[in-house]
Amino acid sequence: MKFLHNEMEYRNWIMEDIFQASAVGESEASIFADQEIEDFIFDARPIAYPCIAVMIQTPGQPGVCEPRFVYKEQVFEWAHQMGFGFDS
Repeated sequence: MKFLHNEMEYRNWIMEDIFQASAVGESEASIFADQEIEDFIFDARPIAYPCIAVMIQTPGQPGVCEPRFVYKEQVFEWAHQMGFGFDS
């Protein structure tokens, strides 16, 4: 789980957690083409910031994960259900 403030934090999170870019050394090539990575980053991006990002297993595909996002409105709804008294 990761709290994301902006697009740069999202991009860094995806690169580290999914593509493990920090683990790829200079002598070691990524198994993904640069355009594949950019397409995934664009297609999987959150619709708003800030948000909470989590990786979940893709249904029917063991070992494959995808990002999911929780937005401010959902956090407020959960907080209200838990008895916190704020509405915005």
